[in-house]
Amino acid sequence: MTFTEAGQWPNYSYVIPHIYTQAKVRLVGLGTYVPKGVITNEFFAHISTRLGSPRRAEDLERVTGLETRHVRTSTLELCRAMAGADAPGLIEDTSGPREESMVDMAVIAAKRALASAGLQASDIDTVVGLSSSDNESFPTIAGLVTHRLGLGPLRSTMLKGACACQAEGFQVASEILMASTAKRVLLVATEGLLPNIMHVLDWKTSSLFGEGAAAFIIERGDEDTYVINGSDARQAQALCYQTPLRKDAVEMAEVDLKIRQLYNEGRGEELSQLLSQYMVGYAKMNGKEVYREAPRAMAECVDALCRHAGLSPDELAHIVPHQANSRITRRMGELLIHDFGWPDSTMSKLVDNFRYYGNLSNASIGLALIELLRQERLKAGQWLALPAVGGGLNYGCWLVRFQGLKNPEATLNPA
Repeated sequence: MTFTEAGQWPNYSYVIPHIYTQAKVRLVGLGTYVPKGVITNEFFAHISTRLGSPRRAEDLERVTGLETRHVRTSTLELCRAMAGADAPGLIEDTSGPREESMVDMAVIAAKRALASAGLQASDIDTVVGLSSSDNESFPTIAGLVTHRLGLGPLRSTMLKGACACQAEGFQVASEILMASTAKRVLLVATEGLLPNIMHVLDWKTSSLFGEGAAAFIIERGDEDTYVINGSDARQAQALCYQTPLRKDAVEMAEVDLKIRQLYNEGRGEELSQLLSQYMVGYAKMNGKEVYREAPRAMAECVDALCRHAGLSPDELAHIVPHQANSRITRRMGELLIHDFGWPDSTMSKLVDNFRYYGNLSNASIGLALIELLRQERLKAGQWLALPAVGGGLNYGCWLVRFQGLKNPEATLNPA
């Protein structure tokens, strides 16, 4: 890390370093859930070939670093309806529930987080929900999870947005704990972007996403943690999504029918043009811009917080970023080294589990932490940087020392 003169900061493009939160809180509970259905690259290779841009499964894996995505049974049924009953790469587990909601996934993750901390639901004072893809305008997922856990009329706050809501959630939870009588906050994320805000046949984008949920329990502690967030709407068009309103419903149905027709006729170029023109109801992503800007925003957040904490890169055990894709994770590490003077060993600290789950939006950091714990690489006393970036462009990071879980088996091998 290259230090500047006293009182000076690097020339950051995104981060405003003096706007951050320093709070004595700790992570005591962690739980995740992924559905049992699986989509392989063969499915999206089938779509691309049908639309006149042939790709093999191996091609998609080479470009994205992704092999499989876990999804609900209902998502597999949607994929068959869109791409045809004969579409390959859709693997159903008959033991999985046929009807599984976003709230169902969130509740399972929350219960596992509670068990890992050795706590009861009644030990929670506030619930903060996160999602990029839910359709629960009111009551919110946060409120429904609170109800399903039997918590009564607790404060239940919902953060809606893109994948950086997980970083914003860490800051909101920290500030709630420091500013109020709340002793513990349940932070719960649940995501289903592939069926809810993507169009399945928009394979260059939809192929990147899976489904799942994650939950964190954060409580007051005795050691400082640091968290920062920001937003820069100048980059909004790189990754954006507009929720369809009632007035959009008729037009959207017509667009869907036209898309199905173009797919059946193999007219891929016209299908892509139609999706790019219709701005409501489907996420839009400029992959080149996202790749250029997203890693930089996360790298700046990590660098700024380590400077605030007086923590050298060698003292940081793991960087566990939002799992947007493997190339973005690697690029973030390269920027820390080349632009901010971090050592080459930084690359070995990057955690990447994108290959088997895809982009889980706000549930991605939680699942990556569980995988790190399962590999016995996550130890009590280690400093972690948890950066995230998402559409908007929103970005943030939590710098926290992991102090272990009271009952890790409850989340690693749940009943």
